[in-house]
Amino acid sequence: MRVEIGNATLYLGDARDIVPTLQNYAVVLADPPYGVAYQSGHATDDLWIAGKRITGDKTTEARDIVLSQIGDTPALIFGSHKVAPPENTRMRLVWDKGPALGMGALDLPWKPSFEDIYVIGKGFAGRRDGGVIYCPPVQSMAKNGRQHPNQKPVRLLEMLLTKCPPGTVLDPFMGSGSTGVACVAAGRPFIGIEIEPAFFDVACKRISEAAAQTRLDLGVPA
Repeated sequence: MRVEIGNATLYLGDARDIVPTLQNYAVVLADPPYGVAYQSGHATDDLWIAGKRITGDKTTEARDIVLSQIGDTPALIFGSHKVAPPENTRMRLVWDKGPALGMGALDLPWKPSFEDIYVIGKGFAGRRDGGVIYCPPVQSMAKNGRQHPNQKPVRLLEMLLTKCPPGTVLDPFMGSGSTGVACVAAGRPFIGIEIEPAFFDVACKRISEAAAQTRLDLGVPA
């Protein structure tokens, strides 16, 4: 299935099948399965509309295959220190979540308050900032507006986009569509792929709402 929403093109399917058919994207910004076999806690139970585990999260196979398919396209890829970083990673950024909501290992006095972001390829630009990026996470419970168990804050993605080369942004693991929402806000063309129909529907809704709000802000008739 393919859905067009303004400058966004959304695909329902397996990124490993769809990415080789695409062209003319300038950068990849994605939150793929980390390969850690993550399972929800009680706080996120209501968010698991596609099952109790993220599809393909037992290994990094989906991540690694897609990265091999994009060639030398620059990429920012979320990940976990628990598994090996992607091949050709040039730098590791740290997303500082502040006072983390998760508990982590209860026998340790520190919460897991950060995630990795791997920098791959060339073409990034902008001010020379530090490699630690602070942004509060999305609230952990569905009643607080979260729509995906691993949902990334739009503001964080907006900050990352300011460093990316111009052109179309590809997210092969779209989830609930946060990267697409950030692209709408930034006026950037977007291509998103999601394998789970339920999350694909959420992404379509969120990106449609963001596009409608942008038109309203610009005074453009719906």
